[in-house]
Amino acid sequence: MKKVFLLVIPIFLLISCSGTRKTDNSANNINFTLDQFEGSKVSLAEQKGKVVLVDFWATWCGPCRAAIPNLVRMYNEYKDQGLVVLGISLDQEKDALPKFIKDYNITYPILYGNQQIARAYEVQSIPTLVIFDKKGKIAFREVGFSDENITTLEQKIKDALAQ
Repeated sequence: MKKVFLLVIPIFLLISCSGTRKTDNSANNINFTLDQFEGSKVSLAEQKGKVVLVDFWATWCGPCRAAIPNLVRMYNEYKDQGLVVLGISLDQEKDALPKFIKDYNITYPILYGNQQIARAYEVQSIPTLVIFDKKGKIAFREVGFSDENITTLEQKIKDALAQ
């Protein structure tokens, strides 16, 4: 029974990560401090005054993989204007991260996530993208990824940077 349960969870997550839907801003605005892939710690509270895009993702999620090149491009384009991108990996197996980060040329910090942070931000499907404004409040939240919604995401980032 335990083995069946362990197989069902990844299948459910795989199926659920394929859809796209926008949600309201009701997720809790909870600070976090997580370990970065490169060893240091990163805190959301330290980013106040900047626009922060948090991407909850995993290496095995197809829509997550499709979103990452766009996030890298936006980070590189808007970081000098105050954009911070934090990728929170929800992978249980961390061994795949170094190669994945290199293969996808990820230039923004990758943090090791956990169930507590996913629950705190009501992450039920991945990718879940959350934009925080300069005051540290949630300005936008989107679940899923498609080529069509990248324009909306980028416009929300521009709007937050302009405030």
